[in-house]
Amino acid sequence: MSEIEVFLKKEIGTDLGSRQKIEKLFKDFDENVSKVIMNFEGVEFMGRSFAQEYLNRKHIAPFEVVEKNMPKDIEKMFEIILELNNRL
Repeated sequence: MSEIEVFLKKEIGTDLGSRQKIEKLFKDFDENVSKVIMNFEGVEFMGRSFAQEYLNRKHIAPFEVVEKNMPKDIEKMFEIILELNNRL
């Protein structure tokens, strides 16, 4: 099993807005991957639909997903979505 680090700025860009891009990224991981480090360095914006899809994909991924260099506003977006999901 292997560990990889994904630089979201390089793979997607500084503006994380498209739900489809995170879907594709998660689908492209090799089956031998055991841990994915999502590096948010340089990311300036994340839309709500991207954040929701990211959290959904992280939840069902057959590997561990951890975040690195996450800006405070993106961290807050994840917290809000998780809080709203827990209310349902």
